[in-house]
Amino acid sequence: MAMLGKPIHHESLRVADCVDIFRVRGAACAERVADRVIVEEPVTIMVDRVGSFTVMCTPSDLEALAVGFVYSEGMIHSADDVLAICAKDDLPNVIGIEIREPTQFGIARNLVVASSCGLCGVRNIQKMLSDVPACPHSLQVPQQLLLDIAENLRPMQTTFALTGSSHAAALFDRDGAILAFAEDIGRHNALDKAIGKCLLMRQATTGCGVVLSGRVSLEMIAKAARAGVELVVAISGVSSYAIAAAQRWNITLCGFVRNDRINIYTDPTRVRLTNKPRKKRGHSTFLATGNPGGPTTGEKVECPLFLASNNGRHAHAG
Repeated sequence: MAMLGKPIHHESLRVADCVDIFRVRGAACAERVADRVIVEEPVTIMVDRVGSFTVMCTPSDLEALAVGFVYSEGMIHSADDVLAICAKDDLPNVIGIEIREPTQFGIARNLVVASSCGLCGVRNIQKMLSDVPACPHSLQVPQQLLLDIAENLRPMQTTFALTGSSHAAALFDRDGAILAFAEDIGRHNALDKAIGKCLLMRQATTGCGVVLSGRVSLEMIAKAARAGVELVVAISGVSSYAIAAAQRWNITLCGFVRNDRINIYTDPTRVRLTNKPRKKRGHSTFLATGNPGGPTTGEKVECPLFLASNNGRHAHAG
């Protein structure tokens, strides 16, 4: 593959389209109004002498997306492995990227990655689990920092404010300072963009944390592990496979971080708790809460720990 045209100097900022809809409220008649919807488009990342990957995404921060994608796929180990990134005016949704030692990836692949799938190009999950080393244990943060950073994520989500349809990811350091933030229609795209921004800025991600607006499944933990992220904070829930992978890679995984409550699913030692954690018999979820009265009646705040017996038998849900 020949590299395309000229280096990228600016990014597309088109994240929402205006559409006419019929809105119905209660028993009232339908009203025709203008509304905004998030943009989802195919963006093709052409990796020189490797293959092309068409990613369904929101077309913003495309340079960061391309770099974060090839990093998460294990094609590069640092920004120094990116030799060139180029675009062409008449192909606005195509990015060419040249990487160091591309021949190690064997036969070129031509894949379409849906906005709901972050592991569509992975053929052997067991190999991925073994290839990525476990994270060190260098990070510890106070409980309140996690609550604050989760609460502060929403005001940063300008695309969500427009459309109500985007996911967000923000990498942060031990003091809670935001290192990189990104939004996208896909959870994994948002994380790739945030990681890509750090790589482009030569900002180390090892020993950092990440806060995510959506649920956490295996591919999100895999991307975090490859970036050396030790702490994953989710406003939403987590999957059983995400818990098993977080244990494998020595990552502290927190879910439902909102309303003064945190569910810690793996390695609670990275979180300095205000109160002593309560461990419920039969569960391995630590509940950290500022409410000494415990969970609200009827609110599900804990879920059993699932230790996956992988052996290639579990299918990945995209």
